[in-house]
Amino acid sequence: MKINETNLPEQLKHKNAKALDYLVNTYSNLLYKAIYNVLNSYGEKGLVEECLNDVLLSIWNNSGMFSGTPEKFVHWICVIAKYKAIDYQRRFAKDRITVDIDNYTITSDLSTEDKVLANEKRKELLECINQMDETDKKIFIMRFYLGENINEIASKLGVSRNVIDTRISRGKKLLREKFQSFEEENNDGRYIQVL
Repeated sequence: MKINETNLPEQLKHKNAKALDYLVNTYSNLLYKAIYNVLNSYGEKGLVEECLNDVLLSIWNNSGMFSGTPEKFVHWICVIAKYKAIDYQRRFAKDRITVDIDNYTITSDLSTEDKVLANEKRKELLECINQMDETDKKIFIMRFYLGENINEIASKLGVSRNVIDTRISRGKKLLREKFQSFEEENNDGRYIQVL
């Protein structure tokens, strides 16, 4: 069977090795660029190539999860590439950050108790976000955790910017109502701002 853009998603689901070859030959450059846009600041070509290999493996292993039309397949694999690159970016940044603390004085306005309270409120907030419907949860994660702009989110979800703005506004209102006590006064008269 000849592999083409129309039957590629289905053939990947059936683990056809020719489909994997077609994916690599046809979309490697596109995926490489999507990854490079996220990881280029590290200046390590090997990191981008390693991520690309992980992306291709992820597409192969998770091809059964794709349920859109063949035209949406390119968008789906680009999203996988971007999120995999963001994972690499976080991991790489965490491994590479070194600071000479001998020349710095570290100060904090918050006591350990304040920090623990703030961390508990953040956990409660994440639990509330996880209880949102699937679309709102995706929007909040993409917007406030991954820092994506509203137009990108609208494009990925296939809706208008107005829909995203409305859902974010409605979601924030619900979270505000649930967490009116996010600013709590402690014993010293100071306030802990969690968000």
